[in-house]
Amino acid sequence: MQHTTTATNVPTDGLHAIVRRTFGCSEDLAGVIAGRARVRAHRPRSTIVAGESEADHVHLVVDGHARMIAIAMEGRASVIEDYVDGDLFGERGLFGEARSAHDVVAVRHSQIGAFANGDFLSLMNTYSAVALAVSRLLVARLDQAQRRLAEGSTLSVRGRVCAEILRLARSGDGVKIAPAPVLAQLALSVDSTRETVSRTISQLEKKGLIRRDEGALSIVSARRLEELVY
Repeated sequence: MQHTTTATNVPTDGLHAIVRRTFGCSEDLAGVIAGRARVRAHRPRSTIVAGESEADHVHLVVDGHARMIAIAMEGRASVIEDYVDGDLFGERGLFGEARSAHDVVAVRHSQIGAFANGDFLSLMNTYSAVALAVSRLLVARLDQAQRRLAEGSTLSVRGRVCAEILRLARSGDGVKIAPAPVLAQLALSVDSTRETVSRTISQLEKKGLIRRDEGALSIVSARRLEELVY
């Protein structure tokens, strides 16, 4: 992976808006929190956090898309988590983990705010909004881990693809995924190969369950997709 970062100046209004959304706090508190962050720009495919590096910062996605990946011994990559605007990652270092477990890379050009662990712990101790945000984050991560474990052991590849398409659509308007998911990235998310996912997408399209529009993927029948999950 590339490891290219540059310092950047994020517009104050934009940074504060992300901080307010993430922590559910007032504008004044958002200013305090934002003042502790050091924001850097990361190019696509650059490494934001290297596996086995010191887990000494908590990161906030100000703008962009980051991804935690695990590399198997044979070289195959698997997606652990995706992070988009307003998401936090790297919090394990706050609770005794000295090193990060896996690489976190930029999927596209991203602006990432980094909080030193000591500063972030101070914010948690001082402001309940910050502590509550971390608590919600950890519960959501546990739910996601349990879901992926269950899906990986009980669903076929087709089922996992259908479930992921439904999940991506429901994170928006429930119908359209825009931009359309990159097949290689979708394959990583469902722990399969690009070729298998491509065949599955084509089969779903032929059945009339999804439609590929210009730059987007639309769900035609959510009910029938749900029936194919299991």
